[in-house]
Amino acid sequence: MQAQPYPEMALADSTSSARNLGIGLASALSLSIAAALWFSNKPQLLRVAIPAMAALVGWLLYTSRPITYISYSLWVWFLAPFVRRIVDWHFGFFEPNFVLLAPLLVSGISLFTLLPSARRSSERIPVSFVLCGVAVFYGFVIGLLLHASPASVFGLLNWLCPMLFGLHLYLNWPQYGRFQAAITRTFVLALLILGLYAIFQFFAPPIWDRTWLENVKATSFGLPEPLQVRVWSTMNSPGPFANAMMAGLLLLLVVPARLKLPSAIAGYLSLLLSAVRTAWLSWIVGFILILKSVNPRILVRLVLSTLLLLVCLVPLASDPRISTVIGERFNTFTDLRHDESFGARLELYQMLIHDALTTPFGRGLEAARDLPIDSGILTLIFSLGWLGTALFTVGILSLFFWGGRFVNNTDDFYKAAKVIMIATFAQIISGEVFVNVTGAIFWMFAGMSLAAVRYHAAQPLVPAEQSLPGAIA
Repeated sequence: MQAQPYPEMALADSTSSARNLGIGLASALSLSIAAALWFSNKPQLLRVAIPAMAALVGWLLYTSRPITYISYSLWVWFLAPFVRRIVDWHFGFFEPNFVLLAPLLVSGISLFTLLPSARRSSERIPVSFVLCGVAVFYGFVIGLLLHASPASVFGLLNWLCPMLFGLHLYLNWPQYGRFQAAITRTFVLALLILGLYAIFQFFAPPIWDRTWLENVKATSFGLPEPLQVRVWSTMNSPGPFANAMMAGLLLLLVVPARLKLPSAIAGYLSLLLSAVRTAWLSWIVGFILILKSVNPRILVRLVLSTLLLLVCLVPLASDPRISTVIGERFNTFTDLRHDESFGARLELYQMLIHDALTTPFGRGLEAARDLPIDSGILTLIFSLGWLGTALFTVGILSLFFWGGRFVNNTDDFYKAAKVIMIATFAQIISGEVFVNVTGAIFWMFAGMSLAAVRYHAAQPLVPAEQSLPGAIA
């Protein structure tokens, strides 16, 4: 009998099959439990089981399929609010809703990357993450001292888990090529799927979206009627959705993808229908920065792609039902005096700035949510106090100056990551950018930009099978 060649390959295949089987069984078990709780009319248990099962699958992927774990984490961020609305529509609106813990728990699994056994002993945590982490814990302690409550723990998760996700990407920098391929694929599909759902939501809002909007009473989202909503797709509000589309569209400008044109059309049209002006401006800032940073070959392709996109997008956007909504929002850029949103922000800032200056220690991570704050800067001051805000600001600014000169100039993903960081950070004047979906996007691209520096600096030491072209292929 002939000996089996390459026994180590057979063993690896067996181990891989066992892992796939374990993940499949866990997923099937999770769906079965969710279905059983749904049909047995146990909404409270269902709302707890969903994040627990999402975390279980996330842990299995983290330990056995680290590349898939990255995509899975992003999809949980994108889809958890949609699942929450389906549950609330069927069983009744409920607040607080534990379903929204799912993305925090899945991203929070990245905490295990900090264990000495999970990383190289010589691998140090970047000072940017250290400073920001210390600032967040300071705000958490202040919150516990002033008003200890479950909201303080949720605030810690909301601030810390997106940061841990980005740190996980950096500490695993040898996998940078595979990570960027997974992130690119995820955003290309998200632009298409979430964008198409948003367009459908604008013309015919589903019953679960209308019910949810009636319960939250968010008048800034529009009315729960066709052609009257500012779309938010599968997310919780137009702002985070628009930021996800903005980031994906900027990434799509420089990366190759098979579904590039349909994803771009769905993404741009849904971004316009969200009517989030800060995201529009962020995209313009990012587009200009990308034009300045890419090489001439990419620039020509970028211009041609943009022209083709306009040819496809203009006829759709010229539909009177769409153009009226978009045109009214664009007009507010040139008539800020009569813009109710802009005027309300000015009055709000005048009222809260004095209060922020007289609160040097802050109010804790979740205390700021009890105030009508619509500014990322004021949120930082109220949540972290003067000391925490100073530490956090230094940490964030240091991210933008981390060793960019050592990076391979042909890495367009790295350039897009830096641009997305800047475009997202630019919104801090009018919104929170370090928590929720927006925070996950910011910290993810921050971690990837730092990982790119290490990856390219050590490129001669990286094995051939982990090279960037091989990972993309």
